[in-house]
Amino acid sequence: MEIDRKNISHLIGKRIQKFRTQRKLSQEDLALASEMHPAYLGRVERGERCPTIDTLYRISRGLKVPLHELLNISSDIRPSNNEAIERIKNAMSDLTDSEAVEIAEIIERIISLKKFF
Repeated sequence: MEIDRKNISHLIGKRIQKFRTQRKLSQEDLALASEMHPAYLGRVERGERCPTIDTLYRISRGLKVPLHELLNISSDIRPSNNEAIERIKNAMSDLTDSEAVEIAEIIERIISLKKFF
């Protein structure tokens, strides 16, 4: 996934929503605790708004979650299939033909084991 402002807003919004629902808070409850309008909080959760650091801090206080934990989107970022294939291609670009074939065979074996998990 390419990281840009829209993707970051979406990921942070999903994290806010996740923490809010885990704490069994309504958007209105969290908005009140965070000193903001519920409609704005809804737009933040949907990734339609890119909140300022001040706003994120107020939300983290309302959620009783450290700001750094709220912003830890790295665990939510998963590369797309095409990006993963491109990474494999780049990693294999300096291999000899026989090394590349050997790596491909290893990958095929790993994939065949997938049915056991």
